[in-house]
Formats: sequence, structure tokens, C-alpha cells
Amino acid sequence: MMWSNLFNKGKEVKKISLEQVLDRLVDYNPKTANCVLIKTSEGLEVNEDFGRAFLFRFGDKLYIDDQAIYITTPDGIKAESGYHLDKGHILHLSFLHNRVPHTMDCRVIDRIRFPNDVLANLDPRMPGAFKLKPVGDVLKKDKRSSLRFTHKVGRGAMKVYTQILFDLFVSRTNFTYPTQGGLPPRITDLQVTGYISANDLPADPEAVVKFLKNSLRSNPREDRVVYVSKPHMDERTNRVSLAALGHSSVLGLENPREGERTLFIKKPTKMSSDRKSPNNLRESDQILLGYQAKSLLDFKMEYYELVAEVVRVGTENLTVRPKETFRRESGLGAELVDFSVGGIKVEADKSLLDYFLGDLRHQPVEAQQAALQDMAILLNFYPKLRFNRETEIYKPDVPLKIQILGKVARSEVSPARADEAPEIQALGIKFMYDPAEYSRDAHTFDRWERIREFKENRHFREIHTSLNGLIAFLESQSR
Repeated sequence: MMWSNLFNKGKEVKKISLEQVLDRLVDYNPKTANCVLIKTSEGLEVNEDFGRAFLFRFGDKLYIDDQAIYITTPDGIKAESGYHLDKGHILHLSFLHNRVPHTMDCRVIDRIRFPNDVLANLDPRMPGAFKLKPVGDVLKKDKRSSLRFTHKVGRGAMKVYTQILFDLFVSRTNFTYPTQGGLPPRITDLQVTGYISANDLPADPEAVVKFLKNSLRSNPREDRVVYVSKPHMDERTNRVSLAALGHSSVLGLENPREGERTLFIKKPTKMSSDRKSPNNLRESDQILLGYQAKSLLDFKMEYYELVAEVVRVGTENLTVRPKETFRRESGLGAELVDFSVGGIKVEADKSLLDYFLGDLRHQPVEAQQAALQDMAILLNFYPKLRFNRETEIYKPDVPLKIQILGKVARSEVSPARADEAPEIQALGIKFMYDPAEYSRDAHTFDRWERIREFKENRHFREIHTSLNGLIAFLESQSR
């Protein structure tokens, strides 16, 4: 059986045999792979994420028999899920080899049971398996194929579009990516080590109100607002998510009163009067208030989150009372070079490398690169949107903060010189996990789910679409 791969240069066709594909797989020797159903036996294109499966191994090598590989039932296929695999289904497998993502497509041949003499030497020792045959080559997926928008002047092929920029903060986490095999479909015990303390703010409601109002008064009048979100239980998924209610003006900033323990804010822009809507607010509801303000020390932008309780719902305004959690963004501010729908590039300055690597900063640059590729990095994006009346239609609908877990996919290193060792100068970070469930107790996302092969972060997809429309509009105006 033969395949044809078309390469970019010219029209040369390279043919590769099934035996060569299987030999390559044996060299890669993956233990697990993520499985996505992309086509049914009838030829219908679908996109169903079945999660992780184990590839059977004979001794310490991948088990190959009858020119096929064998996998366990993927994690996502359970009796209650309604998912199943049939003969003729095409599965898209993805796995890591030397920390680089690889993918291949396979056809389901059959569901089989191993003979006892074979089963005794297999790992895992499970009698049933799905028999798969590759229908294409193993592909290395180490390049971002999406359009990259320049964020830093002079560092990209495109001009900088100031209508959509970001403040970016990065944080270390306790999760490390596997160097081989499939990625876990979800992360449930993520711990973040901030660059600065996030809990050095006042706790008493009176002091919180005073601090918040003083902070907002340093902003231009149009930025004296808070972004309102509400933890909401989705009955379909039985998960708590954050319903985005939009911006709300804070009242009483010009005439502060001593001893205030509550805040008066306008009803947020997306608040609904439908009591069944997740965007509806009632007395005693818990909400999250996010806002930005310039630091009085260095005049850099700082970002805050405050948990509050709705005390009263008026005709136009809300009365809210600060609760126990008031915190500042604790990540390290990073210089964003460019961004796409699937990843970013950041400057790797001394403070960033010291924060991520610690004592490893004294190791050779190759060891630093390997350590960076292993760690899951929390990315907190704060969009800065500047649209006028002409371009307002292209303004993306995004929250105050976008959170994503990223993975270092590549790094740029300075040229080696006789008098100094090479240094990491920039990092390419791929988006890997989206927040999936919000904790009402910890007031943070405590469950993360892998961004599937054919999906993107919905907020960056919205930004990507908005920028494409904006660029087309601006180019048409200049003709």
C-alpha cells in the first residue's frame, strides 16, 4: 500500500510504504496517544474527542502484527457516553516524541482478542484491543500554521494593530508535560507559584472599598469600571463556569465617604432580566469584580480581582459588598512579540528566565531549553481594546482576563561567541489547555481541559476573526 505526499517545493511526489510508516512508529515508540474520530465508515466527517488510549507493547517495543498497531479502548468511550468505534472509522492519533507533537491517521480494522501466548508478553495486559492500520505518514506538528499578528513594533512581518493589544502575565505551575506519549485530557490539581504575592491587599470591607476607589480614580474616566462575572452551574454539564456580564461603572468615586463598606455600580452591560438566565443577578448572588489601575509607585498597569456579594438590585444600579477574597495579578509581566490563534512568542529576559529556571540558569543552554519545554505555564492575557465609531463593529467580545495553559514549543538562542555562552532570547509558547470549571471555594479555575487538535481557544478565535475583518476594512479604506 502506498501514499503520496506533496511537498511545497515544486510538484515532486514522495512515496512512502506502510512498512516505512510502521518502522518510523517503532522508532518513536509511543506509549499513549490522544484519539479523535475524524471520519465515519460512511465517509462522514466528524470531530469527536475520545481522549487518551494506550498503545500495546511487546516487551519494550511497540507491538506490530499483520501490519497494524493495537490500542486500548480510549478513555472517552464509556457505556454512558454513547461513543463507539466501528470498522472503517478513521482515528486521528497525536502523541509527543522528544517533546515535539506528532500526528497520524489510522483506520479501525476490527475489535480483536489476543491469544493467551501473546497476551502474556503484552503491556498493558488486557485481552481486548482495537486493531488500527495507518492511512498516512507520521507528521511532525511543530510549526504554528496560523497567521501571526505582530505585537511588538519591528519584530514581525505585519504592522502592529493598536486596536487589539495585550498586557501579558506568566506564572509557573506544578504540572509538567510528559516527554513521550499522549497528553492527559484534563488537569485537576493545578497549583500556581506567582512571581509576586497576590494576597497582600486589605481584607476588611471598609479598607477594600477605600483601596478600590482610590485605585480607580487614577484611571481615565472611561476606565473607571469593573468587569462583572458570575459563577454559574450549567445544568447540562453539571459544571461551574463564569458567566460574563460585562463592564459596569463604579459610582461615587468623586465624593468618597469615610466608613463605606459597600460599592454602588451600574447594572453590567450583559445583565439579563430573565431569572432563568445565568446573566441574571439577585440578592445574595456571588460575583467576581475585575478591574485595572495604574500603580502609584511605577505607573505600570496592575490588575485586581474582588469577590463580592450582591446586597440590593435596584432599577439601574447594584449595591455590592466585598467578600473575603481580594487579590492582585501575581504573574510576571512578559513582553509579547507576536500572537496567533494557537500560540504566542515572548521575550525571554533575565527576570523571566530566573523565575522559570531558578538554579538551572547556571546549566548549559540545552538543559535550560529542555526544562522550559517540560513546564506548564499559566498565561494571563488582559486585552486592551481601542476602537472608534468606524471600527466598533470589529471589536471582539472578550472578558477582562483570558487564561490559558501553555507549553514552550521552541526557543530562540543567541549566536555562540568565543567570549560568552549562548543565551535564550525568546520563547514560542503553544496554547495547550483551557479553563473548564470554576471553584466557588477557591475563587479560581480548578479544572483544565486540553485544547483539541481541531479546536482553538474561543477568545483568541474571536480576536483572530476580528483582526482579519479589521485589516480588510482598513485596507479597503486606504485604496
